[in-house]
Amino acid sequence: MYNLVKKNILEKKLINAGDNVLIGLSGGPDSVFLFHNLRELKEELSFNLYASHINHMYRGKDAQHDEDFVRNLCARYGIKLFVKRKHATEYARELKVTEEEAGRILRYGFFRENLKEAGGGKIAVAHNLNDQAETVLQRIIRGSGIDGLSAMSFAKDDLIRPMLNVPRSEIEKYLSENNYEFCIDITNTQAIYGRNKIRLNLIPYLEENYNPNIQNTLFRMSEAMERDKKIIEKYIGSKFTEAAVSEDKNKIMLSLPKLKSLEEGEIGRIIRFAIEKLKGNTVNLEMKHVDYAIQFVREGKTGKKINLSQGFTVEISYDNFIVSKSTEQIPDFMYALVPGIRLYIPEAEKTVYSKIIDASEADLKDKDSINLDYDLVKGKLTARNRRAGDSMVPCGTTWNKKIKDIFIDMKIPAEERDRRIIIADDENLLWLEGFRIHNNYRVSSSTKKILNITLGRKNE
Repeated sequence: MYNLVKKNILEKKLINAGDNVLIGLSGGPDSVFLFHNLRELKEELSFNLYASHINHMYRGKDAQHDEDFVRNLCARYGIKLFVKRKHATEYARELKVTEEEAGRILRYGFFRENLKEAGGGKIAVAHNLNDQAETVLQRIIRGSGIDGLSAMSFAKDDLIRPMLNVPRSEIEKYLSENNYEFCIDITNTQAIYGRNKIRLNLIPYLEENYNPNIQNTLFRMSEAMERDKKIIEKYIGSKFTEAAVSEDKNKIMLSLPKLKSLEEGEIGRIIRFAIEKLKGNTVNLEMKHVDYAIQFVREGKTGKKINLSQGFTVEISYDNFIVSKSTEQIPDFMYALVPGIRLYIPEAEKTVYSKIIDASEADLKDKDSINLDYDLVKGKLTARNRRAGDSMVPCGTTWNKKIKDIFIDMKIPAEERDRRIIIADDENLLWLEGFRIHNNYRVSSSTKKILNITLGRKNE
């Protein structure tokens, strides 16, 4: 057993007793090294070990050979294995992203599916010291800041890298001394990709001409950057909290005046922080995207919206700066509303409760529901979203007002408007969610029957 892996696990508290640990097992030397180390440690440290393998299918017989090797390896040592076959190139076309990004999404999505089936736990991946050095160099070339230069961490969320400080030379030595077999991906020896060129051409050149220990130097630099990054993240987290107005799984709303009061570097980091909260990472978010967003904060006007990166948009709505990830457009919907029957509207993820009660029973001061004179309802009731040209006569007025203008007056962001519920009969719009009822349907002293309506969320 390689002692540095055990030391990392214990000192950095990567694995706790009773944890489920799922290793991404490609069959290559790095993952096989990690497999055998974790296999030998699982009894001593009292954790459960599983493995996942993805056959990306673009290497034909070689890919099938790797899958067969991994199956045999896990069977030999009694480790449960999950296998998925998916062509990475085709998946990239489906998602409209690079093949590298598609592969990453595919891998980690599958790993987390497997981990959920196992009951939750940690995902162990086999990145090593050389991988870290290559990543740092790659990001220097791209012009990364501190976040990028900190590169990979030993632990982040459910992901652990127990061998991040283990050099490739030690991996090869360990495998050779123990006669452990592994697979070779021939594409890793070809300088046809950017990362391969760094590994095969740039690093040897730097070692020969500048610093023979360049990989260790780059690793130490990444550790220093990681320490600084944690200090910055703590500060930005507090600034984000101060600026946050609201947030959900698809959108974060920030105070525009608060953002404008900050330095540009603070604005940029808060926007990165917001995107990471929504996406889970900042992969492919470049400095130019952040700079564009900062400029938008400084100069943007209400109603303007720009695409930032990979389905993320930023928008200014009055005093709010909104960071959103793309969601499917809400289609037109219309449902029959039958008093006494609970109506769930999936497009809006809301439930409408309606009932008819005697006027004497109504609590007209209840702010969580609305009340209409049921005897004035004309024909059938429906619950729907907006249509072009919609208008109503707001309670307390005598003139028609367009729903579009009401949304503007209420400062409802454009992307929310199609989710707002409208209650209508055969002739009029009776009520707009979050707004007043139609003036002609208000409850009066002559009202006998009341239509009471309450909105709830999906599970309410």
